[in-house]
Parts: sequence; structure tokens; C-alpha cells
Amino acid sequence: MRYRLRYTPDRLEYNSADMEGQAEEPSRAQETPSKPWGADFPRLLQAQYASFQEDLPFWLTLAASGPGPILELGCGPGRVLSVLAQAGFEVDGLDYDPEMLRRAASRLPTSQRGPVSLIQGDLGRFSLGRKYGLILLPCNTFAILDESAAEESLACIRRHLLPGGVFAAELPSPHEALEFHVDPAEPIDAFVEPETGNPIQVYADQRAEAGQNFVQVAWRYDELRPDGTVIRTQVPMLYYLWSPEGLGEAARRSGFSSHEAFGDYDRRPFSLDSRRLLFIACA
Repeated sequence: MRYRLRYTPDRLEYNSADMEGQAEEPSRAQETPSKPWGADFPRLLQAQYASFQEDLPFWLTLAASGPGPILELGCGPGRVLSVLAQAGFEVDGLDYDPEMLRRAASRLPTSQRGPVSLIQGDLGRFSLGRKYGLILLPCNTFAILDESAAEESLACIRRHLLPGGVFAAELPSPHEALEFHVDPAEPIDAFVEPETGNPIQVYADQRAEAGQNFVQVAWRYDELRPDGTVIRTQVPMLYYLWSPEGLGEAARRSGFSSHEAFGDYDRRPFSLDSRRLLFIACA
């Protein structure tokens, strides 16, 4: 699995792996059992991907290809949603986390806050009372669903699409996810969190075994505070791996008429060497 935004700002001159004894686990993570990563994760995620734009032309092209409103599932802090809204598309965003939705709302221009609807809900079980020309799921979010939940989500998505509507999702490339290895002691990303000015280092402990259809990734965000201590946010994730054929068959069972699979945002054909899986299904 490839990790993005690997730049290292000049002020990030520390390695939190050398400060293990100073790291503190945020106590508030234990106050919200439904969010094992704690309350800081939305802030950290927004900062980590603030400058990532590589996928935006792909979503904008899809948005312009057909009529009807757009729904982004798992919209998070609104990185993609805000760009679609600013481009003039009618767009709704759904996320389970109210803090993610609050951040998504705050990054929308005032003129765009009226026509944009932000909804708290489960991406596998939602009922919104309207249908869409495009439903999208960026950033590997669909991969957090196991097979049963994924099929339930696909059926729900199909019910919310207009005739001829399109569902599009980005997922990990199964071959690369199983073969890619990272040293959990070395940071794979570094950035400055703008709300605090604190430098952050990101680590990943990825585990996969032959024959399994998922990979486990324990993400760790280490935030260096001005007093020299490190506050740690841990985000355990399980990513289920789909082949284009398997996901296409699941989409067919949910009522989709056709599907395509690409290996990158430029729509090159999917192959064993593809960095990612872009899946598009038509109602």
C-alpha cells in the first residue's frame, strides 16, 4: 500500500521514535468508545491531506459527465466535497463522525453552505429521500467494510442512484497492499498541523498474511508539543481487499448493469502492478 504526502517540512527535525518514553496517550480517546482513534483524528486527517490534489481531476471529470446531484459517502473533513461545491455542483456529504462534518462545513465558502447538505449517517445504511447522478467514495473508505457490509452498502447505493447514475470508489490495489512493507519504526509522513503549529510524524505498522483478503494497519500520529512532549493518536484500521472481478460481481448482485476498473486516476487499465483500484459501476 502506498502512502501519500511524504514531504518533510524544514521544522520537522525530530523523530518521535527516539522519544518513546515521552509519548502520552490521549485520555479522551477512552471517552468515546465508538471512535477508537479519539477526538484528535479529524484534525490530524484534515491537516495530513490538505495539500493532496492528485485525485481531484478524476472526481471532477466524473461529476461533469452526467446530470443530477452528487453524494460523497465518507466525506470526512470535506477535501473533495468542498472542491465539487466550489466548482458549482450540487453535492451532499455523509459521514458517521459529527466532527468530520463540522470541519467539512467550515471549509465551504459561505455562498456554498446553502445548497450543500451534510448528513450524519452510516455509509452502509442510509436513507436520504432523494436520488443522485453520482455517488462517490474516495480515499479507500469503501475498503473498511467487510464483505457483508460492502454488499449491503452497494445495494443501498444502487437504490439512491438515478437511472443511468454512476457509483465510483477508490480502493487499495490488492496486489500492492499485500506485497508492500513498511518499517513501523520509521515515519512514512510528516507535516505541520496548522491549528496548533505542532509538527506531526505518521507511522504505519502494516500486517498481512497470504490467503487473507484484508490487511491490518495500525496508524500512529505523534504530535510534538512546545514543551517537548509527544501526544500520540493511534488509529487501528482493517482494509478489505477486492479484485475488480469480485467487486464487479458484488455490484451486479446489487443491481448495477456494468462496471469498469482502472489502475490510477488517469484511467489506465488495471493490472497487477497498479498503484490503486478505481472502480466505476453504472446503474
